[in-house]
Amino acid sequence: MRRPTIRAILATELSHPTPGEETGVMVSRAQVLAYRAAAHGLTPARGADAVLDVGAQDHPTGTTAQLAIELRGAGGDDTVLVHSVRAATHLHRPADLGLLAAALRVDDATDFAKQAIGPFGRDVGDRFGAGTDEVAAAMVDVMSDGHPRTKGELSGAVSPRVAREFVPWCAGCGVHHVQDALFRHATLQAGLTIEVESSRLFRFLPPMGPGPGGMPVDAARAELVRRFVHAAGPVRPADLAVWLSLAPSAAKSWWSLVEDELRPVTVAGHTGWALAADAELLDDPPEPPWLRLLGPYDPLTEVADRELLAPDPGHRRRVWAPAGNPGIVLRDGGLAGTWRRRSTKGRLDITVAPFAGLPSDWVDAVGADAGTIARFFGASDVRLELAS
Repeated sequence: MRRPTIRAILATELSHPTPGEETGVMVSRAQVLAYRAAAHGLTPARGADAVLDVGAQDHPTGTTAQLAIELRGAGGDDTVLVHSVRAATHLHRPADLGLLAAALRVDDATDFAKQAIGPFGRDVGDRFGAGTDEVAAAMVDVMSDGHPRTKGELSGAVSPRVAREFVPWCAGCGVHHVQDALFRHATLQAGLTIEVESSRLFRFLPPMGPGPGGMPVDAARAELVRRFVHAAGPVRPADLAVWLSLAPSAAKSWWSLVEDELRPVTVAGHTGWALAADAELLDDPPEPPWLRLLGPYDPLTEVADRELLAPDPGHRRRVWAPAGNPGIVLRDGGLAGTWRRRSTKGRLDITVAPFAGLPSDWVDAVGADAGTIARFFGASDVRLELAS
């Protein structure tokens, strides 16, 4: 008897199992890797800017987000840099700022993961939303003079204007100033975008009009969860919690907004959830790229679960490094190694450290990506070499 396709099973109107039920359509790791490559704009299945559905992280500022877009063949001209997911700096479409502002405004700091907010979250609790609004309003007022400001300049101007509970003492700076996570969350509500001068210097720009807003919170969060599941699926609520730096209970609440749109899928012995609307792409994904170079903090590594991308714990430690992530070598949609760069008199040297052997023609295979990386960093020439 012919096995039913994933498309047919996922499209069936089944009652949705609760997270934790170990049931689901069986798929292979290769299938999921090919699906994710397509969802991230690395195959012709979707536009090259598909990755902007979830945003591209920029760390250090000015060095990774635009590179991710250019390596996908997109220009990225109509993009803005803002503090968004996890209050980290990400590149997004301007049209998505309203959705992001509505979805990511949090009323109660205890909804955040503890490591994302620290003791301040416990101290301010359900006043966090009010603090976000107060700081954002002060930012809009300060920036109304039309002058860009560094983070220090903006914080210095805003901090005296808001309630003391939101301006704790900072031993490192030796002053009272708006708590860092609150500050970054407020910039999004104020509609402040970022202009990068260098990896060490960026400025906030005045809002180009009224701040983002107006979208219903639940609708915005549902759309953001859909985008995450599309980019990272099959996933669980715990994966959503990691991506958004949310407490598990908050992540489950967000997840419930789209629960009836999800279907269980089992890969490598673990069950996660995928969008029923993605059944066709998951059932028959296009061939993933054979060999590619992607930059550090690429959305493919930052959005999806790490265990599936790199099953070997030693490989994961090399990719997600404590002192700054390297670039990655992608082979058939999975991680096959890392790379790092150094500049020498107008030339960019890229040193590749594969997890296993690479084909003899690997230099030719990744040559176009190496050229893109070199141009991005202002080099006129590029040299590829294997790590010794």
